[in-house]
Amino acid sequence: MMRRMLVLIVVLSMCLPFATAADDPGVNRTIEVEGTPIESIAVPEISTDGVDFVIDVTLNSAAAENGTTVEWTVQQCINSGVCNPPEKFAMSGADGNWTGTITPVDTHSYVNYDVILTYPNGDDEKFPEGGFSEGGKVWSDCWVSGEDSGGNNCPETVVLPDEKLPAPALFTTIAVGLTAALIAKRDD
Repeated sequence: MMRRMLVLIVVLSMCLPFATAADDPGVNRTIEVEGTPIESIAVPEISTDGVDFVIDVTLNSAAAENGTTVEWTVQQCINSGVCNPPEKFAMSGADGNWTGTITPVDTHSYVNYDVILTYPNGDDEKFPEGGFSEGGKVWSDCWVSGEDSGGNNCPETVVLPDEKLPAPALFTTIAVGLTAALIAKRDD
C-alpha cells in the first residue's frame, strides 16, 4: 500500500509543472543582485518573436578582476501553455561586462532566465539560487497565460488555448500514468 502511495505522489508531482500557471501574467520579474558579485543585469522590457533578446551582465570590480565568467540559462514558454526545455548559453565578454543573445521562438509568451557565475576555482553559482521560479522573466509583446492575454503587438483576436492539456503534456501524463500502473501491477 505504501508503495502505491509513493507511485501516486511521484505521478502527481510530475504532472504539476503542466498544471501551474504563470505567477503574475504580464508582469516582468528581475533578478535581485544586491549583495552578489553582479552589479547589474539589463534585459529588454519586452520580448518579440524572432527579434534578438539581449542580456547584459555587469560584474562588480572584485569579480571582474578575479576572472569570474558568466553564462545564462533560458527557458521560453509559448502561448499554448508549453515551456521549452531550459538551455544554457555562454556569454561573450571579459572583465566585468558580459553579453548574451537569443532569438525568441514564434508565439512565445515569455522568456525565463537566470545567470550562472563560474569563479576562478571552478565553482559555479546560480543567481537566483531558486532558478526560474525566482529568476528573471520578460513577457512577450503578444502573450497568453491561461485565460489572460496581453501585449501591444497582438492580432485583434488572440486565440486562447483550450482548457485541455497541450499534446506534449498529455502524452507525458499518459506515459507516466501507464508506467505507474505497470509498477503497481508488478508489485501485486
